[in-house]
Amino acid sequence: MPLSKSPMGLGYVLGLIITLQLINSRTLFAGVYPDQILFKQITITGAVEDAKGKPIAHVTVVEAGTVNRTQTNQYGQFSLKTNNNTATLQFSAVGFKNKLIQVNAGHKVLVTLEEESSIIDEVVVTAYGSANKRNFTGSLQEIKADNLTKTSAASFENSLQGNVTGLHVYTTGQPGGKSSVQIRGMGSINGIREPLYVLDGVVMNSDNNSKIGGNGAVNQINPLTSINSNDIESITVLKDAAAASLYGSRAANGVILITTKKGRKGETILSVLSQGGILSNLTKEKTISNQDFKQLWQVGQVNQYIQNNEGSDYTRIYNDSQLLQHYQSLAQKDYSSVYGHDDANSNWLDAIYRTGTTQQYSIAASGGNESTLFYASGEYLKQNGTIIKSDLERKSGRLNMENRAKSWLNLGANLSVAQSDRNSGQYDSEYVGGLNPLFMARVLPQAAPIYDKNGYQGIADLPNLIEKNANPIGVIEVGKYENKDLRLRGAAFAELVLPYSIKFKSTLGIDHQSLEETLYDNKVFGAGGGQWNGALYVAQGQRSQLMTSNILSYQNRINKHSFDILAGFEAEESKMKSINNSGYDILDNELLSSSSIGTLWSWNGQSDNYALISYFSRLNYNLSNKYFISGSIRSDGSSRFGKDSRWGNFWSISGAWLISDENFINHNKINLLKLRGSMGTNGNLPPASYASLGFFTTAGKAYASESGLSYGQLANPNLSWELSKNIDLGLDARLFNTLDITLDYFNKKTSNLLLNIPVSSTTGFTSQLQNYGEMKNWGWEFSMKYRVIDHKDLKWDTRINGTILHNEITKLPSDLIPTYSSSNGQNPLITKVGESLNSFYLRDYAGVNHENGLASYHVLKDGRRTGELTTNAEEAGFGIFGNAVQKVQGGFLNQFNFKKFSLDVLLNYGIGGKAYDWTAFKRDDDGFLPQFTSTKAQLNPWTPLNPDSKVPIRINGNNTFSNDVSTRHLYNADYLKVRNIRLSYHLDKFRFLQGATCFIQGDNLLLWTKLDDFDPEAITNGVNLFQTPTSRSVLIGVQFKL
Repeated sequence: MPLSKSPMGLGYVLGLIITLQLINSRTLFAGVYPDQILFKQITITGAVEDAKGKPIAHVTVVEAGTVNRTQTNQYGQFSLKTNNNTATLQFSAVGFKNKLIQVNAGHKVLVTLEEESSIIDEVVVTAYGSANKRNFTGSLQEIKADNLTKTSAASFENSLQGNVTGLHVYTTGQPGGKSSVQIRGMGSINGIREPLYVLDGVVMNSDNNSKIGGNGAVNQINPLTSINSNDIESITVLKDAAAASLYGSRAANGVILITTKKGRKGETILSVLSQGGILSNLTKEKTISNQDFKQLWQVGQVNQYIQNNEGSDYTRIYNDSQLLQHYQSLAQKDYSSVYGHDDANSNWLDAIYRTGTTQQYSIAASGGNESTLFYASGEYLKQNGTIIKSDLERKSGRLNMENRAKSWLNLGANLSVAQSDRNSGQYDSEYVGGLNPLFMARVLPQAAPIYDKNGYQGIADLPNLIEKNANPIGVIEVGKYENKDLRLRGAAFAELVLPYSIKFKSTLGIDHQSLEETLYDNKVFGAGGGQWNGALYVAQGQRSQLMTSNILSYQNRINKHSFDILAGFEAEESKMKSINNSGYDILDNELLSSSSIGTLWSWNGQSDNYALISYFSRLNYNLSNKYFISGSIRSDGSSRFGKDSRWGNFWSISGAWLISDENFINHNKINLLKLRGSMGTNGNLPPASYASLGFFTTAGKAYASESGLSYGQLANPNLSWELSKNIDLGLDARLFNTLDITLDYFNKKTSNLLLNIPVSSTTGFTSQLQNYGEMKNWGWEFSMKYRVIDHKDLKWDTRINGTILHNEITKLPSDLIPTYSSSNGQNPLITKVGESLNSFYLRDYAGVNHENGLASYHVLKDGRRTGELTTNAEEAGFGIFGNAVQKVQGGFLNQFNFKKFSLDVLLNYGIGGKAYDWTAFKRDDDGFLPQFTSTKAQLNPWTPLNPDSKVPIRINGNNTFSNDVSTRHLYNADYLKVRNIRLSYHLDKFRFLQGATCFIQGDNLLLWTKLDDFDPEAITNGVNLFQTPTSRSVLIGVQFKL
């Protein structure tokens, strides 16, 4: 139901109009006329200094609640024009505590700023505006520019990990690879799981628009990679309903506001950055040697002969030296027939991995005068990843401008363009087969040669028992994986300063993406080998997203009462179209286009459009700057749902009490103490644009030479939003002017989960997407910042934050029990009522049966031990053994400043989660796939001569399911990571230099965790499956201003 048809929404808007009319009447009766207000302007002048009376340059001076701002000059002086006789000004500068004062016309202002800015007393960007955090009633956290650039990653979200409480980033080691960001846990099973990103007030298109087919294709694009972190002024993370509900149907997973840099009044300042360094893998598996592989293979082959020929009577054969030697001789011959007589001693990991490099160069200019401010930048980034031929090249530029055209009119425009070229296979998926080169390199035995002077381009075919054309070095070196992404984003706004403290702002935004994608498997290696004579997939597509926003706002203070009222309308439309085709018999492997395909496999196109219309309003009220109440409501209509269910209303109400301003507080000890609370609702959409519609499909429906047609999806006109109900209780405090504390309790209940529900087979389908199911996330967030040392030449700040998180599924139509797959085994995860998402559903491993060497299990019934043991995996039963959710996760930052040196050290930690090593199914498999290598965990297996071994018997082709899911491969996922260390030296102003900083920094330097080859910050579900290793980086750089 749209807001205009909602009784509550209509009353809210009518109340807003009546309030405005009363205020207008009061002002008019006072004898103030509109034309006088429209053009009457005053100038506020003043100066800013520190506690020692020294002028402070580059202090930002903002008229609270407006975009009206200026900056102090080198003498600490400023001048600001305004229409408000009693304007409230906010003063902020790096290294100083923010200050908010009310000024009167005609009086010169002298402002003294204190050093050591509090994390609580600052102006922050909020939904559709800004606010002083002291007065804000919701839960948010802001990260400034200095912290966003302390990473070598191509996209900014990596810098949020460990710095933002309650936010966790999971990212791949591939340059420009897709990341996953979670705020206060995972909020959906099948719906959108990522937060909403808003760039300078315009909602970003964060859809995955890749349309290329084929295993190994780069089909997960990170839209955040196209943003230059050096262009960002701040990031604000909105967590609770009070902070995020104004974004309505897309705010269930939180909102991330990105604010780019703006110009500053004064002479033009040039900022130049140059940095470069090397990349390596943070984690590395411990695989066996060629000799170890040979020995294990032959032991497994001997045991296979005993199993097949001697009825598995291992004890008798191993004690019969003559018969044992006979089988050993046969095993040696078998090995030589596959791998030859000479040891290859191949190191597949060294062949596919390399030392990567990163380099970045950027230049920015900013400046302006009384009427016009500008910021312009250009950047070049080049990263060569740690996997051969994996790289990212980005060229980007930005121009931001603001103009005070009239005393009553402000204009502005932002424009950015980025061209990102990425060359890398899509290694991070559940596909683990011959067309995934990274998987193959990590399982191929050292006995298989990599190179052969007689092979195609000097690359060897694989031995007979392994896919001949799956040499991963050949697949990568001779094949091609390319993705070209052109991103154009822009916004323009006009703001009218109307009578009676009313403002109207209209914004038009665009987000356009063009993609060109290529996947080529050559004529020998990969999918194009053998009969196909090369295989090629090509795709082109584009998506354009247009948004318009119109906002009317009003601010006023009447005695002790302050009002901030906002009402707005937004409309968004997104259109996508693409074309892609694939085929074989590639005629030209240099010119890889559709014309190079000799025989088509498929040719198709796609169109995907959606729209969203929104009405919203918000009221903020405070009494005496001590008692605060805020309420918001938003109504969204989405084309993704049927006409009878496409409208949804979302609301929030919140309040805060600034206890520290009460007379009974000891202000010498308690500088700030605020209690706040909020409750409200947010929504979530399905990922697909046409999830509610029924449609036909032609894919795979051809018969002989004729086209075919069948139903592709069952319609559900009642499909609607996932709904999240949020409660947040918080406390903000500053004690003794040195200790900042923030504490939050949160509880988010999500209902109407989007799930595939089984339906009658008479419909022609097995399931339908419906709203059914519930889930909740709840826990605590804490953050503490303390200045340990505060001397003239030495300062030490320490900060620790953490999130205590719980997740529980409370309603499902039935448990989603994993099934067995011959390629991967059984998925170790289950979705079950009463349990957390990403819970591990496993057999209960009891060790090795010392009599026969078989894997032994505790028998489970209804998930509990019966007291019996069995070696039959199919009789063992399953139970739930923990989950991947880290019970406590956060960061620990220490910042040291000594004269002109500074040192930042950030540690990340996690406690209480579990991790499952799914790689064991194909690698530590007790001989199930003998053609693949193993880790050192497989050494010294059980034999009758080694009965106390902790490793089960090895049998080539082992069919006992000992490699399938069990607690044998479940690990504690507690971790401690040295996330970032940065040492800087700062140069003062000298001649033409306005200042400079030289630095050396390292990212992901060290990791302590139980499971080798596993980074808990890289995988959302806790399942280790041959993902790209996290990159460790060390780089040096210099940044200076002219």
